[in-house]
Amino acid sequence: MEFPRLPSRDTNGRKVVLPDDLEGEQTLLLISFDRRQQSLVGSWRGFAKELTETYDHFGYYELLVLGGRSGMMPPLAGGGLTPSAARSRPHDNALVARVDKTALQRRLGLLGEGNIYALLIEDGQVVRQAAGVPTPETADALENLLKQWREANSGWTDATSVGPSTGDSALDS
Repeated sequence: MEFPRLPSRDTNGRKVVLPDDLEGEQTLLLISFDRRQQSLVGSWRGFAKELTETYDHFGYYELLVLGGRSGMMPPLAGGGLTPSAARSRPHDNALVARVDKTALQRRLGLLGEGNIYALLIEDGQVVRQAAGVPTPETADALENLLKQWREANSGWTDATSVGPSTGDSALDS
């Protein structure tokens, strides 16, 4: 499913349009609908940071979705997060969007705002999603997806799976 164009702001007040401005060829977007869900979002943070250190093509962001009038609306005129929100979300990859929560949930197939959601995005498409805190199964599945993507896009194959050399290759010595 396609992720909708969603205007948001980072902690410095800069405009960020999702998914266009997301870094990473595979990006994990952690979505919460209430500031009180930060401990749930935090359960993903350490794991996501480890993955960014292991996989160069991977990035992650935390998106706090706040309610607004019906339909998409621009962020606060002053830009950025409020001072209290900035204190509770000091991460460089934290974003906030003011939109109609119900419309966004419906568009992404999310089951309400009582939980957090982790969406894996590639080329503007949501390719996987999970609700709640990471489980060992969820973590393993995400890491396997990142490994598969890296292997499929590296242009190299695992040398241990290739048969013996025949001497016909220009790379053979």
